[in-house]
Amino acid sequence: MEAGSFSLTLMAGGFLGGVGLFLLGMHLLTEGLKLAAGRALEDLLGQWTSTRSRGLATGILITTLVQSSTAVTVATIGFVNSGLLSLRNALWVIFGSNVGTTMNAWLVAALGFSFKIDAFALPFIGVGAILMLAARGTRAKALGQALAGFGILFLGIDVLKDAFSGLGAQTSLEDFIRPGFLGYLLLVGIGTLLTVLMQASGAVIAIVITAAQGGLISIEAACAMVIGTNVGTTSTAILSALGATANARRVAAAHVVFNLITGSVALLLLPILVNFLTDIQQLLDQPASPAVLVAMFHSTFNLLGVALMVPLDPWLIRELSRRFRSRQEEAGRPRYLDHNLVSVPDLALRALRLELTHTQNLACESLRVTGHAPHDGEAALARQQDSLDSLAKAINNYIRRVSAHTLPPVLVEALARSLRILRYQQAVSSLGLHGIALSEKSPVLPEHWSFQESLTHLADSCCDCPDGFSPAAMDLAMEQTELRYGALKEALLVAGAAGHMDIRQMEDYLQQASLYRRAAEQLSKAQRHLTQLATPETWTQDQDEPEHLEP
Repeated sequence: MEAGSFSLTLMAGGFLGGVGLFLLGMHLLTEGLKLAAGRALEDLLGQWTSTRSRGLATGILITTLVQSSTAVTVATIGFVNSGLLSLRNALWVIFGSNVGTTMNAWLVAALGFSFKIDAFALPFIGVGAILMLAARGTRAKALGQALAGFGILFLGIDVLKDAFSGLGAQTSLEDFIRPGFLGYLLLVGIGTLLTVLMQASGAVIAIVITAAQGGLISIEAACAMVIGTNVGTTSTAILSALGATANARRVAAAHVVFNLITGSVALLLLPILVNFLTDIQQLLDQPASPAVLVAMFHSTFNLLGVALMVPLDPWLIRELSRRFRSRQEEAGRPRYLDHNLVSVPDLALRALRLELTHTQNLACESLRVTGHAPHDGEAALARQQDSLDSLAKAINNYIRRVSAHTLPPVLVEALARSLRILRYQQAVSSLGLHGIALSEKSPVLPEHWSFQESLTHLADSCCDCPDGFSPAAMDLAMEQTELRYGALKEALLVAGAAGHMDIRQMEDYLQQASLYRRAAEQLSKAQRHLTQLATPETWTQDQDEPEHLEP
């Protein structure tokens, strides 16, 4: 009894030590390779993903190089978050990283059981340690770290192999596994849980492969747990997407969808795939190695998942685009443009007028941001401009489709007026953005506050309100804005001439005020035309409107 207890303690210690060595080696290898590569991996990810096939190849290549699908997934979400990578291309990088992570299983299967591991691993540890201690350059030290990690990783496999071979000779976990589909489903759950807890699918796969090779579990059971490791990797993507942009959340969701679909298909086809791969192994006259068979299964079902994503890609992009919408994207979505109305021009014009009221409210909000001058004013204005630009594309496309029909002159004039309104509205956010970029400092004169207050008042008078729009109130607000602009201009010139303000700063404030005044003019003109759009009998061409609205 004591001998058996001592043996069990040794095996438990060997298991924990083997897992620890593998995790340590994997960490050193991954971090060392990322540091040694420098910005090359970022450049590869950012530039080599222009098509689906290139994105797939890039995901496979980078994951193979750094031996971490987690690192690639987090980096991809970061690139999407910053707008450097499109959603479609990012998805295929993620799919490629799932294929690339199977190289880890091949590394364990091909090198972990074919020869004496310590004779292979110790030289890597020695050379790596020397480089880490003696090398001068950062990249050389990082390369040494990667080599040492590579060796430690295989020492961990060797320890795990000894622990499992001893345990496998005494017992089999098959006795505790429920047979059939439910048993496989339980093993998938165990693989998922271990991956979530250890945050390293490579370590779990190494444990599973060594357990299968040591006879502790069957090949089918090992393959079921490998499916679970794929599902478990989604936890990192989910955590990385928390608080990120809508596109980043879509990438994380795509990672979850890919692994769930792939895992489900692999689980349903588990006996068929195992038998098929066993036949392939025999056909190639290869020895019946459980480790190699598990690695083959891991690669096969991930490649099968990629094949399934090819026809599902348009559907997946479409569905993801409908979900996880940010407030900015919601603001940039057309609310009234029904393409079923295009063939009925009068109804289409009514929908267009309602949509232009929506964009007018966004333009008013842009001028309010300019008037309040918050600390994040530039970012807020940029968001408003993005929303307006998105809506402008939809409105222009809608007008193009309406104008393809034969229209009476009065509707042609209405469409032209609509385009004019849209240009004025876009100019409001553009002028405000140019102005706020000129000076990040707070206003320094009382006239500044007075002028900004008039901008806010004008914005309030140019948008929907419970009492309705009042042209007289808007004209009065615009008149106040002109008067306060003149007062601010005079105060700035006096301050510059008296030496109370640096001349360059004075010029920046003058130009900024001029841009804000022009933004106010564009907003009032947009509102005037929008009001007239509802009453064709009042249509007249303004003679004093500038041809160029951009600053």
